[in-house]
Parts: sequence; structure tokens; C-alpha cells
Amino acid sequence: MAVTVTYAYPVTGVVPPTAAQMLNANAVTAEVEATADADTTATITHNMALTVAQQAALQPFIRLTPLLTQFYLSTWTAAFPDGNTVTLTKGIGVGSGAMGAQLRVIVERPFSETL
Repeated sequence: MAVTVTYAYPVTGVVPPTAAQMLNANAVTAEVEATADADTTATITHNMALTVAQQAALQPFIRLTPLLTQFYLSTWTAAFPDGNTVTLTKGIGVGSGAMGAQLRVIVERPFSETL
């Protein structure tokens, strides 16, 4: 029983991108695998160092894309606890555990951000 977050861009694997790696990236792509119904939260680390004002404006922008049928049995919501992470919470858990990634998450840097 565990939630696994696997990053696909700008890094690959289970280790999130560092702040230095995010200096030249505009988005983070990851996949979430929740193997049991009791797995209800996933944390996506984007390390974009967003300001309080950007967070208040509901940034970063997040896209959630279902990858398996099991996703439709649960509802995921996103919260922004700080300027470097996004926390996903699964609302309905029954029948949602499955092997393989169930959800693709794309976290996009705000358009007003300058590099």
C-alpha cells in the first residue's frame, strides 16, 4: 500500500526536480499510482518557488488526466500548501486502488513568471 509519484519531465524517476533544474523548465509532468483504496494523498514536488501572491492567484496551473478506468471511481482535488509542492487528495476511494499509473499530472509555471 503506497502512493508512488513518478516524474517524466524535466526529470525521470521518483526523485523530483531540484530548484536548479526548474530554472529552465516551465512545467513538471508526473504520474500517480495509488495501489490501495486507503492511499488518499499524493504530493507532487515542482520546486518552482512560487510567491504567496502567485499562490493566492491559484497558481501553478494544474492538469489532471486519467490514465485508467479506476480513476473515474475516485475524485482527486489539488491544494497548494507552499510554493514548491502540490498535494492531491483522493475523495472517493472505493475501487480506486490499481496497479499502474492512474493519473497524469502536469504542473505549469505561471505565465507571468520570467526566467
